[in-house]
Amino acid sequence: MSIVRATAIVGAVVMLASCMTTRNSRFVEIDDAARQGNFGVAAEQVVENRDELYSPRDQVLYYLDSGMLYFYDRQYQSSVQQFHEAERLIEDYFTQSISQTAATFLLNDNAQNYSGEDFEDIYLNVFKAVAFLQQDDFEGAFVEVRRVNNKLNLLEDKYQGLAAEYSRSEDASVQFTTGESRFYNSALARYLSLIMYRADGDYDGARIDWEELQEAFARQANLYDFPLPLDGSVAQPADKGARLSVLAFTGEAPVKRAETLYVVTFDDRVEIVTASEGSAGTLVPEGYASFYYPGVEGGYRFKFQLPRMELRGSDVQRIRVVADGQPLGELNLLENMEQVALDTFQVREPLIFLKTVTRTIVKGIAAQRGKEQMQEAGANSGSMLGLAAGLIGSVATDVAVDASEQADLRVSRYFPAYAYVGEWVVEPGTRTIEVEYYGSNGLLRVENIGPVDIQPGQLNFVTSFHNN
Repeated sequence: MSIVRATAIVGAVVMLASCMTTRNSRFVEIDDAARQGNFGVAAEQVVENRDELYSPRDQVLYYLDSGMLYFYDRQYQSSVQQFHEAERLIEDYFTQSISQTAATFLLNDNAQNYSGEDFEDIYLNVFKAVAFLQQDDFEGAFVEVRRVNNKLNLLEDKYQGLAAEYSRSEDASVQFTTGESRFYNSALARYLSLIMYRADGDYDGARIDWEELQEAFARQANLYDFPLPLDGSVAQPADKGARLSVLAFTGEAPVKRAETLYVVTFDDRVEIVTASEGSAGTLVPEGYASFYYPGVEGGYRFKFQLPRMELRGSDVQRIRVVADGQPLGELNLLENMEQVALDTFQVREPLIFLKTVTRTIVKGIAAQRGKEQMQEAGANSGSMLGLAAGLIGSVATDVAVDASEQADLRVSRYFPAYAYVGEWVVEPGTRTIEVEYYGSNGLLRVENIGPVDIQPGQLNFVTSFHNN
């Protein structure tokens, strides 16, 4: 490798860092607009700056982000269109990942098309269902709720198939396995189905969904570790007046952070150490694992990264609903969406781990041998220029290996963390509805929903949002 080529590599890294900084600064402006409730402005900025903000491999993120912002801005038709494209690409990219396993096994996930996290794939159907309900399209909403249930039923199966393909790869020296999902029944999706059946006058269907909703809490206590926010009256017609249903979303879904690990090889065995840098610049071990890895040579040590989900939560501590200036009551937590994101991520976490370790070892050993050959060729050249080129080439190889093993931290930016619900029987008529969001220091925001025509036997469904 020539000095000129090594310099070009360094220059490319600098240009990439500059491009990422520009993207991040642009997102800061969009995030600020969204946090101030200017969702339409934020959506326009995402769409107008699509090519700057999203690479060709990140188109799923573009559709998820714009779809969520359109949803918050109550541009429901545009939101559904964006979510539809996101769902189509997620399905296409996952299918490709199975059919092209051998070709992509040694590619870092960052170099591949982003196919979405499972919580994104599941909840986009929830938001499509809500969008359809806001457009009085019950048929479309029912389709989306059914898709949620189908995806949950197939969640573990799809990754078991991918694990089998990885295990058959010629580069695989270990058996790939998946994690287990404890999320198979969404109370949020069941609630949407329930209120649709109720509005249609199908109280038997509403009763079945109410039973499923109760089961979600009873059998998934790790995800629903809070009181059931509804009672059996939700599946029954109101004795007097009309029933008002309010669903509110708050907070921000988890982001991904990089965790740095080190793999040390022994003959037919590897050790994985999680470490952080101490005050003296030395590595302080924090975690350790050792497992059988047939065929690997001892004596190598490489660094790699894995993605970890980090919760962002919400500033909101309570939500109050007001009708015509009079408090109706508070909303209660229906679904902890950020915990669902963590749970579903754990299904494929073992796949990410084993694939990354395998890729790190295979590419690291190849790079190390290539570096040794460069250094040997430089030393044998008999000239200072040749020696310098060999040394620079070996350093550039190390940089390339480290860069190729950066964690894939891609995830959508605007999904919420929590879903809250409340139901009240009120006098029929047009009522001005407001939703008040309170934090630890008092009132954070009031969303004026405006006049809502509430009538017996109708859906009477109101949604509200506060995304921090």
